[in-house]
Amino acid sequence: MKNLLRPLIVIFAVLSAVTVLAYTALMTAVGQTLFRDEANGSLIERDGKVVGSKLIGQQFDAPRYFWGRLSATSPMPYNAQNSGGSNSGRPIPRCSTK
Repeated sequence: MKNLLRPLIVIFAVLSAVTVLAYTALMTAVGQTLFRDEANGSLIERDGKVVGSKLIGQQFDAPRYFWGRLSATSPMPYNAQNSGGSNSGRPIPRCSTK
């Protein structure tokens, strides 16, 4: 029994290191090298300040715009730090930014 335990622990440690550490590091390096903008959230900057993301809906009030999926972030709609969708079919009250 003791003869089997040591090789099993070594194999477990090696495979854990390969699958958890090496694979994660490799995928992070590939993502940052080939897809830097997408891997970092597709952020939109204006005057050096991050104002949103291309991947998260923005609030449009004008009738000429297509209204996207309702935002479930409360109390401020389309809050990127608490982003999520809503399957609600009813409108969510909009906050006044004035």
